Amino acid sequence: MKQELLNTLVERGLVTDNTLVYAKVRTTGLGGDPTIVKKDVYWFPDMPAGAILDIEGMSPERFAQAYNIKPDGQAKIYKKRGRKPKNESTCLSKQ
Repeated sequence: MKQELLNTLVERGLVTDNTLVYAKVRTTGLGGDPTIVKKDVYWFPDMPAGAILDIEGMSPERFAQAYNIKPDGQAKIYKKRGRKPKNESTCLSKQ
């Protein structure tokens, strides 16, 4: 996973402290030796982007694609369609 993609997902609030990720995490083994294992953990801000393998059971690229974000972290902002809220339309008519 790229750092730019992770930054975009965090900015939009799609990855929070309650997000379950499958990642490579440091742990201590039976002999007290530090080892790296792959397991499901909750995302924390100090987690490197390269350690994340899955987000909520999907690959990071597929997770981003579901929210119209490209794998490199770029997101196109679309213009909202439909009726404008009343408070905006009354402000426009007064001018």
